[in-house]
This record gives sequence, C-alpha cells and structure tokens, in this order.
Amino acid sequence: MTGGHGGRSIGGVKHRTIGLLIVVGLVAGCGSGAANKAGGSSTPLVLRLANSNNSDQPDTDTIEHFAAQVRERSGGSLRIRITYLAAGSSSPYVETKTIDAVKRGRFDLGWIGARAWDLNGIKSFRALQAPFLITSIRLLNRVVASPLGGEMIGSLTKNGGVVGLALLPDFLRHPVGMGRAFVKPRDFVGARIRIQPSRVTAAVIRALGARPVSISNDDIGLAIDQKRVDAQEVSMLNSPGGSVATENVVFFGKALTLFANRDAYRHLSDDQRRVIRDAAADTLRFALAHHPPDSDIAKGYCFDRRRIVFATAADVNVLVRKEHPVYRWLESDPQTKRFIEQIEAMKRTTAPDPTVTSATIPAACRRSQQAAQALGSPRQASLVNGTYRWVITRADAEKYWHAPPRPGGDTFPIIGTATLRNGTWRLAGADHDHGTYTIRGNRIRFVWPRVASILVFRFTRDPNGTIHLRPVLPMDAGDQFIWSSQAWRRIGPPTQTER
Repeated sequence: MTGGHGGRSIGGVKHRTIGLLIVVGLVAGCGSGAANKAGGSSTPLVLRLANSNNSDQPDTDTIEHFAAQVRERSGGSLRIRITYLAAGSSSPYVETKTIDAVKRGRFDLGWIGARAWDLNGIKSFRALQAPFLITSIRLLNRVVASPLGGEMIGSLTKNGGVVGLALLPDFLRHPVGMGRAFVKPRDFVGARIRIQPSRVTAAVIRALGARPVSISNDDIGLAIDQKRVDAQEVSMLNSPGGSVATENVVFFGKALTLFANRDAYRHLSDDQRRVIRDAAADTLRFALAHHPPDSDIAKGYCFDRRRIVFATAADVNVLVRKEHPVYRWLESDPQTKRFIEQIEAMKRTTAPDPTVTSATIPAACRRSQQAAQALGSPRQASLVNGTYRWVITRADAEKYWHAPPRPGGDTFPIIGTATLRNGTWRLAGADHDHGTYTIRGNRIRFVWPRVASILVFRFTRDPNGTIHLRPVLPMDAGDQFIWSSQAWRRIGPPTQTER
C-alpha cells in the first residue's frame, strides 16, 4: 500500500510514488528490434536501465527525464525501462552489485553514485569526495559540467569496462545525527556513522575518529531504533525522522553516473547512440537547473521532527585539519592530485551558495525534538486498543492531491488495517510494519522503527470507537495522506493483524 503522490508506503518504504514509464507491446531487452526514427523497423527497442536506488530518491526526476528524452528524441522507437532497486535492498553494496549486473549484460544501462566506482578499481571520481572541498551546489554543478567532469566520466569507457554517458550532480553530504547533534570534533570520536560503501568515504569518516559502518536500506531503520548507529553521512533530503543535520559541515558533494553495457551500446545504430548521448547531455542540463541548494531545502526540512544545527567556524577548521591525512593519500595518485587542484581552482572563482543561518530556517527546525513533542498529561495506551480499517479511493486521492494518480503508482482502493494494543501497533501488509505509540492529552505519537520515523497526530474518538487523526505539522505529505486522510473505523478488539 503506497503513500499516494508523496510519502511512504504504509509498509514503510518512503517514496513520492513517481509513475514508472509504461511501455505497451514492447519486446524486453537490448537488440530486440531496431528503431524507425533511430534506425530501422517499426518495433520499438527497449533498453533496460538498472537504478540502484528506489523511486523515493531525489534523483528519480532526473533519471525519468532521461527516459522521457530518449523516447521523445527517437520518436518513441527507442525506450528506457527503469528497474528501481535493481540489486535489491538487503545488501549495503547495491551500487557495486548494479555495476556488476550491467557489466554481465543483465541490464543495458546503469545509474549509481560515482562514489562506488573506487571499489571497482576506478579512481577517477575520488577527487569529488575530497573532504570539505566541494561544499556548495554551485561548485558541484560547475565541476560535473566542466571538461574535468567529462574526463571523469570518460574514464569509465577507457578503464571501467562500460561506456560512460553522463556525470551528474546530486546533493551535498552532511553529518546527520540520530537524535543528537554533531557539531564539535569530540562528537565524532568513537561514533558509528553509516555510510554508503566507498573507500574514500570510509577514510573521511575514520579521519574524524569515527567508525564507518555499512548497513543496508532494509536494516537501517531498525539499526537506528536499536541505537546501533549514531549518525549518517547523507544529504539533507534523505535525513530520517528525528535527526539533526549539521548544515555547515559538508563532507563532499555526491555525483551520479549514467553508463552503458559495452556490447549493448555497440549493437545500437549510430542514430540510436546519438539519441542516447543527446538525451544524456540534456539530462545533465536538467539536473543543473533543478537541483536546489541547501538554503532552499532547509525551508521545508523540519517535517518528521527533524532539525538543523550549526558548528562554529573554529570547530569546522579543526575538522578540516583532521582530514589532512586523507588528502595525502588521495594525492599520492597523480591523476587524483591533478583533479583536486583543478577543483580548488574552480572553487576560488565560484560564488558560494546562499547562506543558511539560524535566522533563515523555520523556527521548528531550531527547536529541540523534546520541545516539538506533544504536551499534555499521559494517558493509558489501552484507550485506543482495537483493530481498525480505513479505505482510500481513487476519488479521495484526486481530491487530496488535486490531480489524478500517476500511471504505475497506487492501485485503488487502498485498504489500511492496523491493530493497536497497549502501546504497540502493527499494520497489515507485506512489510509487517510495527512499532509503539504513546498518548498525551489529545495527541498520539507513533514510533515507526523500520523507517526511523515519528508521526504525531491530534485525535478524537467517536462513541463507536472510530478514530479521526489530524497531523501535527510539519509532516511528510504522503504520510498525512495515508495515515490520516480517512477515519480509522474500529472493526473489533485487538487481533493479530493479517499478513
């Protein structure tokens, strides 16, 4: 059961329910047919693209723009079928697994973070992760769009066993604490910081005295709930609920790579290869124009009990000095040293991003998590014991989102079933989501461990047991839609929620 046009599935996978490209009557796989406008018969050719991410990520619009451009530029004769979570979500190494799947021909194209290539022996992207070097979206954009960015992506064609098509910007990576701030050098010492697997990222974290840990997306929510993770290296757009982002500490800027299987690319016609290259170039322009700086992200950041903090300039300087050994290691490779020097030169002539300060972010982002919690006297959790059901129709979705659902999104009706029992909750569905809840005054607070989220609602209860929930903002719009757009009708006492 998905979270509508924005949010999480009710089973826990956060996403914006972006409709996948639906292709009717296509033959799967590269080489299944030539293209009319891009080179031959009337049977469209489908290229399979492996995306290591789920469709909930900020880069989904970018990769779907690429797919749309390929279709448009080929007159519909060449199309992209995106497989999200192409390597699953049970392993931390989904990016390297995606590389392998493309190389072996399971997919024709791939889409992963540039950081993962150093685990495959490709050092050309390491300069992008030089600590505290790329600290603005403007600089990241300039680097990936420059001849230097072209040389980096070209290294995949030369040495990577694939065809490099585009290097694109993603977002800045910050330390994001799980319920506590990381603003002083001592905060990092001994801390367990979750990273996406990469030799450079691990080195950056170790230099601060912290311990890098790699945890799969399937397990991260429970790891946070069980306090096995103290912080994450992550963008502000991907920060989990209840977290604390240190806005002015930027480890590096993340970049993305689009690449192709060599044989699949070679078997395309000249016109088809031109379509792919032109679509990739247009996608880079799209990403450059649509990736907001942190100053824009911060304005809508503080839903789900998140907040923003700042380190002092003196503390940032100490963190920078701690990374000197990482620079010595990176610069032992002549190419990486040259790339770092070029980025440093660009940085000197690139205007910084708009400044984010405590005065420019919403007040809720500055308050402590405790201050944002519900007020009022504690009440017995058994007050709402029961099994509940609610139904969301397509008409409900159109009314809520002021637009029809996207193709490939939710299937209606959406039926929610929840069991509340003495402070614990469980949802029906394949994800078997469950957690705890507490009641204070007229507010009920749901703790959602698997996705490391906290949802707070005001509630009223009818004589027949029906519960009406009103979200305590800020809250993700999709969570509001799924959890509270319809009343929860009590259908019986607490029972084991069906699976």
